[in-house]
Amino acid sequence: MKIILIISAFFLISFSGGVIKYYDKLFPEDYSAALNFININSSKFKSISLKYKHNPGFTTAIVFPEIMRYSVLQDFIETSALEIAYTNYGSSVADFSIGRFQMKPSFIESLEHEINKNDSLSAIFSEIIFKSNISELEKRKTRLQHLQTINWQIIYLNAFIAICDKRFKELDFESTTDKLLFYATAYNAGFYNKPNAIRIKATQAYFPYGPKYKGTQYVYGDIATYYYTKLNK
Repeated sequence: MKIILIISAFFLISFSGGVIKYYDKLFPEDYSAALNFININSSKFKSISLKYKHNPGFTTAIVFPEIMRYSVLQDFIETSALEIAYTNYGSSVADFSIGRFQMKPSFIESLEHEINKNDSLSAIFSEIIFKSNISELEKRKTRLQHLQTINWQIIYLNAFIAICDKRFKELDFESTTDKLLFYATAYNAGFYNKPNAIRIKATQAYFPYGPKYKGTQYVYGDIATYYYTKLNK
């Protein structure tokens, strides 16, 4: 499935001095495919998110742009060789996006690190923590196995939200949408960044082809908030 970039005044309107982009019109096939995937897996999103006391709609919105992008990239990425390289040598040698949420092994390693150093997170997400007698090779194999299942991806996503809740607890968000814009940007650009850096990145348009692409691009967090707003109408 290909994303067709359609630039049309019909799809854009001015609002409060800015511009609202109708992403379901700009990316009709990919937006629809993402909605379909979420609908099929809605019970998983709901049950796992509620288990960790997170709003399922908020949780889903963070990765909605990635679910859209997956339909663009899935025919072009061959991960078998990279999986072998990661298993044997780690993320410093092979780090690549896996699954619908486009999570990387290094991202999971960062989640594990944050969980391990916080007692309350360790208790909540005990299933993510490896026992001390597990070898690094086995840990890497297990991470890859987890990343290939939707349930585990949702668990990791909820761990990310819990980590952000603690990491950015001093921030005062104007609304749930403002918080979502920040969290979605942190998910896409790196939650280890400082708040000001994440705020800046939240204004930068590099979706869906990345920062090196010179053509028309869009803001990752805007797509997440657009989906969330439509979901809650």
